[in-house]
Amino acid sequence: MNLVTWGILVTCGKDERMDSGVDVPFLDLGGKPVLTYALQAFEQCADITGVVVVADKERTERVRGIIQMFGFAKVRRIVSGASQHMGTVQSALNVLGEDVSLVTLHSASRPCVTAASISETIKAARKDGAAAVGAPVLDPIKQIGKGGLVKGSVEKEALWTLQTPQTFRLELLRKAYAAVGRKHRIINDDTEALAAIGKTIRLIDSNRPNFRIRTPDDLMIAVSLLF
Repeated sequence: MNLVTWGILVTCGKDERMDSGVDVPFLDLGGKPVLTYALQAFEQCADITGVVVVADKERTERVRGIIQMFGFAKVRRIVSGASQHMGTVQSALNVLGEDVSLVTLHSASRPCVTAASISETIKAARKDGAAAVGAPVLDPIKQIGKGGLVKGSVEKEALWTLQTPQTFRLELLRKAYAAVGRKHRIINDDTEALAAIGKTIRLIDSNRPNFRIRTPDDLMIAVSLLF
């Protein structure tokens, strides 16, 4: 069964900013805004039909200019985000057509995303309802007490870091958002909403660096990985 999948690319919110308050998606990375790398991955992904970009209201024209300059044909809508993550994503969900069955969410501050990783989450979500890219924790994990003293160890075999892209069946995500809304909960990640309705999420190993840019040093690392 061919399930129509749209991407939602988030460029606003605290996770898209450095500690200094600089908006990461609009920083220069190899002569292009950071945002363009994620847009290119969605453009190249054969499983993606359309893309909604969510931006701060004052950034929407900047986003429009980037899309026109680089010719990203799959971007169909640019919408204004909200002060909280769930409201930001809901702004994008509200403009989706009735034919959309799956949505793939991604943080624009992760420029190393690939079309292949997007497709992997879509394939898994078609089967399981929800899937996300992640990476197993490889270093030892310690519990730290007062004064920085080690209190004990945490078994790392069951620990993964959660990343994006994340793909969900649209009806599941809407059901999860409704449940979270009724409880007046604030979530910062959509897998938390799915957990609220008892839905498990399949994690897929990214198999390559897929970090979020948080510091100027991260920009330099991204340059070395992408060029």
